[in-house]
Amino acid sequence: NSVRHFLLIGFLGMFIGSIVFFYMGISRKVNTVSHVLTFFIAAVASASYYAMWAGLGVEYKTTDTTPRVIFWARYLDWIVTLPLILTNLALMSRSDTPTLLSLVGNIVLYVICALIGALTVAPYKYMWWVGGLIFLIIVFVHLLQRLNNAEGYGGDALKGLTWLTILCWIVYPIVWIVGSEGTGALGLSQEVGIITIVDLIAKIGFGFYLLANVDAPEESAPLNQASQQYV
Repeated sequence: NSVRHFLLIGFLGMFIGSIVFFYMGISRKVNTVSHVLTFFIAAVASASYYAMWAGLGVEYKTTDTTPRVIFWARYLDWIVTLPLILTNLALMSRSDTPTLLSLVGNIVLYVICALIGALTVAPYKYMWWVGGLIFLIIVFVHLLQRLNNAEGYGGDALKGLTWLTILCWIVYPIVWIVGSEGTGALGLSQEVGIITIVDLIAKIGFGFYLLANVDAPEESAPLNQASQQYV
């Protein structure tokens, strides 16, 4: 059916992307943190999509008002890959350690809230959704603050990647509330299709954009030689 077709597209896109990112890294004289992170982002996502395509990481929720299909493997993917995406952005903007910890901590809390809400019945699940949305907004605020950093780190590449990330991630809670986790107003195939397309843009598109614009000499410098103020 169309749901499995979208999951297969997601797996193939992430799998091919992970191979390309891996090759781009090892073909350099010195690999960079960005190449390593983009590889792991795509590799973890490809494993998640393959698991869902194979019927793993999927729960048929019968405790709600109507039966729902919950892809909980998606959240295991996000709890690993979203912090890695934020780490890439933090490295580009040379964010300090507290900012990075706040970014990662809040996005992890967002994913946890979304997962618990997806497995909970109404009306309690909507409180989890609101809580997760608050954590996601905090992440967006931090990203915009670092986008406008006074030092000018990251330049146009950081601007493009930050807005790409924000615009993609805004889709996640919207699809949650209208999809099978929330009201169920959106069909399952439409939900999976939208999430798959957004995931490919947010991970594979992000990765190619990042690696095409990253400042290689600066990025490849060992972290322990940089100022202790930065990650």
